Amino acid sequence: MQKYSGFTLIELMIVVAILGVLIAIALPVYHHQAATASTKACMYEAKSYSNSVAYALYDQDYSTNPIAPVIKACETITDASGWTLDTMQKVIATAKLPSKAKIECNLPEGVPCKALP
Repeated sequence: MQKYSGFTLIELMIVVAILGVLIAIALPVYHHQAATASTKACMYEAKSYSNSVAYALYDQDYSTNPIAPVIKACETITDASGWTLDTMQKVIATAKLPSKAKIECNLPEGVPCKALP
């Protein structure tokens, strides 16, 4: 009688079932972490841009104008390149997928940036 070595079909099915359960648990956690990272990256980019706009507007050297945003972590950011102290408004940014959160930096009131739901 010949003896076969290897895994049985039942053993392989159990392994596949365990992997399926682990993946079902891990995917929502991964998606949440990716969305949080996307929101935070856009938040830091919007804060940095808002600070550079505020510095340019409040600088005593009147030849300094705000620059256009360089977008990397956000999908969109309000362009403040034509703003003056009188026309200053909120800087609003939208995070990239999977988050799509809106970030608001209220420059006229000096309120720090915050993520809107």
